[in-house]
Amino acid sequence: MDSFQEVRRTETCSGGPLNPAPCNSTPTSLAHFAAALVVALTLVLPAGFAPAANAAVAAESGAAALAAAAAAPAAAPDPQALVRRTTFIVHDLDAAVKFYRDVLGFEVWLENQGKITASSLPVNLPLGASSRLTIMKGRHPWVGMVGLLQYGEARKPPKPARFVAPGDAVLMIETLDVMAIYERMRQAGTRILRSPQTSEVTGAGGARWSATFLFAYDPDGHLLEINQRQPLLASTLAPAVPAAASATANAPGAVRIRRAFADVRSGQLHYRRAEPAHAVGLHAPVVMLHMTPLSGRMFSEFLPQLASDRVVYALDTPGYGESDAPPQPPSVGDYVDALHDFIGNLKEPVDLLGYHTGALLAAEYAVRYPAEVRRLVLVSYPLFSEQERLALRGQSALAEDGSALLAEWRSTMAVRPAGQSLEQAARIVAEKQRAGTRAAWATGAMREYEAAPRLRLITRPTSLLRPKDSLWSGNAAAAALVPGARQIDLPQWGYGLFDAAPAELAGIVRDELDRTVP
Repeated sequence: MDSFQEVRRTETCSGGPLNPAPCNSTPTSLAHFAAALVVALTLVLPAGFAPAANAAVAAESGAAALAAAAAAPAAAPDPQALVRRTTFIVHDLDAAVKFYRDVLGFEVWLENQGKITASSLPVNLPLGASSRLTIMKGRHPWVGMVGLLQYGEARKPPKPARFVAPGDAVLMIETLDVMAIYERMRQAGTRILRSPQTSEVTGAGGARWSATFLFAYDPDGHLLEINQRQPLLASTLAPAVPAAASATANAPGAVRIRRAFADVRSGQLHYRRAEPAHAVGLHAPVVMLHMTPLSGRMFSEFLPQLASDRVVYALDTPGYGESDAPPQPPSVGDYVDALHDFIGNLKEPVDLLGYHTGALLAAEYAVRYPAEVRRLVLVSYPLFSEQERLALRGQSALAEDGSALLAEWRSTMAVRPAGQSLEQAARIVAEKQRAGTRAAWATGAMREYEAAPRLRLITRPTSLLRPKDSLWSGNAAAAALVPGARQIDLPQWGYGLFDAAPAELAGIVRDELDRTVP
């Protein structure tokens, strides 16, 4: 492989960012291997980009990762593999860096200088000739970087081919301001294949949006697709939306709700899917998990409120609502893995919202499948002491005299909030009865589940909403365990808050889901 001398940008060095002299510290030897070009790699540019002449950034962690990767043995195929970087072999590194930095808005993340050795990539240059590598970073500090690798002296690149052909690559870059990039390209004399054009796009989860696409070439002739997503405008829909409907497109009444089943390992999983009737924004899908022993029906009032600008799924946990039950009482992990059969099939990261037992399942899902979760909202997380946890019952009994039904009715009436109608309360009691003797299965799974160690493993941005119910204290303790979690106290609400204040609660949840992630 190439013998590189790493230049750490945190040290005081002489020279410019593209031609640094040795620093006071001892440089580190580092192996590098160039990744093959990849089609449609997403690289997110920084918001509000302003070009800077010296955009060099420290890269100690990135250098360590490269060294570890070079030393690691070959591994079996990883179904969770992701593309971290695409490396281009360039003609003139300085020109390539200037383009990706000053025109596209990337930052210099790492710079290395080395020599061609016998283990280098095959190149028509003598051993000992120079090699230079610069890694450019978009918004994400780990995924979606661009490597620029020059062997030997700089030379003039040929003109790009008139047509694409097998073996070519298209680098897809997502930005927040495609028109600004287009203007900088024009000023820099970039060869533009197609000026910005807007069209409709359908995502993996069925969400629709419009996107503006710009196609151009970098200095080495690599084809770039620059795009910017934006909400799908009513004016782009066919047939045309009447003015009256357009004015209320984001009102709850304009939300479409469909019910369906999906096959999972425990049988058929029932779910409700809601989406705006006339427009879908740029938001991740939301998946909601209910409390025990209810079902996704408990979100009936809340679902159209939250779905006014995004796709929302309300699932029935296996064994509850209309979902098939597993053949025997499952563990928390069994529930989560069955839910993964559905959520993982959406093919894009989701926002997870869970209530009571659903909050526990959502948190465990984020631990087991972090790549599939964008954000977590946990409402009334059930964190119990060991004594409380072991006292949870895992079996439910029925009585011929109907006393179990009466007990559920009285229990529901005892915590019924002022904003919950009698009809809504009756619906809750009916859902509690639907599971029959399986009603306490999920509670029994919680009995065997130690939550605290798992909460500490959550890596996704998490908000814990804390209404004034029986889990008030435990929810605060849970928030203290989740790294970086936000706690939002809601003492004005208790049980039944999804019925009593759906619009207000949807506004709070939406604010948490749309909060900028550092």
